[in-house]
This record gives sequence, C-alpha cells and structure tokens, in this order.
Amino acid sequence: MSTTVVLPGPRRIWLEVTKGVVIEATSSSVAIVNQGRDQTQFVGDTAILRPGRISSEVVSIHKVWIRQADGQESAHDLSCFPVDLRPGHSLALVYGAAEGVEEGEFFAARNMTTGKHNFDKSIHCDRLRPFGLYLPPKFHRKLMKLGLIIGATVGFLLSLFNGLDMEYVFGGLIVGFLISLPVMLVQGVIKQVQGQRLVPELNRHALDLMLSTSQPGTGSNPNV
Repeated sequence: MSTTVVLPGPRRIWLEVTKGVVIEATSSSVAIVNQGRDQTQFVGDTAILRPGRISSEVVSIHKVWIRQADGQESAHDLSCFPVDLRPGHSLALVYGAAEGVEEGEFFAARNMTTGKHNFDKSIHCDRLRPFGLYLPPKFHRKLMKLGLIIGATVGFLLSLFNGLDMEYVFGGLIVGFLISLPVMLVQGVIKQVQGQRLVPELNRHALDLMLSTSQPGTGSNPNV
C-alpha cells in the first residue's frame, strides 16, 4: 500500500515500504582505476605522447537479501545508503517516485532491530528524475523549440514590413536558437537547485513512514 506525500511545488510523491528479515548481508570494497585522456605535446617538430593521469578510488559495495512476510526473497543494493546489518535483523526499505511514475528508486533504509537508518545522499541529477525533482522530460528540447518558434514569428513579422524577405525569418530562427541556450542553462540550474533542496523534506517523510511501520516482516513488495 503506497503513501502519497506532497512536497512544495506542489510535487506529489508516492512512497512504499518493503520490509523483511535479513537472511544475508555482504560488504566488499572495490578499487576503481580511472585514466585521463592521453595528450599530445609538440616539442619543436616532434610530437610527444603523454599518457593521461591515473587515479583510483575505493568504492564500498553493500548488498542484502531479505525474506518478506509472504516468504518471498529479494536482493537489494544498499551501496548508496548502507546500514549495519546481520542475519536475523529486520530491515525496512523505502521505495518511491513522483505520482504517475511507475518505476521508482530505493533511497532509504532502516534497521528495525537496531534503530539505525540512512538515506541516499547521492540523490541528485538523474536520480532525482523519478521523484519529479530533476528536469522534466524533454526539458531542453521544449525550450529550444519554443525559442525557434518565437524567433521565427518575430522574423516573419519583420519580413512583412520588408517585402516578405525570408532572410528575416531565417535570421529570427538563428536568434531564437541562440537566445534559448542561456535560458535553458539558467532555468535548468534553478530547477536542479530547487529539487535538491527538497531532498531533506523527502527524507523526513521517508523516515516518518519507516517509523510508522512497527510490525517487522510485513510490507509491500515493489519490483526490484
């Protein structure tokens, strides 16, 4: 059973809780090596290839298997919001998305046995999209199309006073396109900042929902 919460905007988001008993929990660390692009440097007439810089980082992987009240088992990746777990503990996971979006994201977990909880602090950019907190679908395409329409309209009106000279229409298209670029950039940044600022409010609702589920081992079962 899903619960709908309303964030400023208004943005309506449905949340569900998946609960179960931990039957297996694993943690591991993986080293990821990244190499920058090779660069060619000329010394006189001689080209010298300089390999890109190599950097590495250690990423922690946290996975868990739970058995729900109906006996069904499911695996979950908690790498973005890990909590300390061991077999036998009761775990609650929050899953959700914006109203009208069927496939959402897991972004919060609470160990019902120990009371420890954690949220996905990496919810940003594309991970905000299912919650309606990122740029809407085809955001850039719509603004670019609007800029072209406005530019073409202004160009056509100008051409009426200049003997229907089509150069004004084409010029309007170019001007409309160029104007739409900074508008897209500014509006995109504003919308992303607004969405990011709502993440703490979303996490608060998720925590309230997890705290309200006092019976361990029961809950909904969204597809994973």
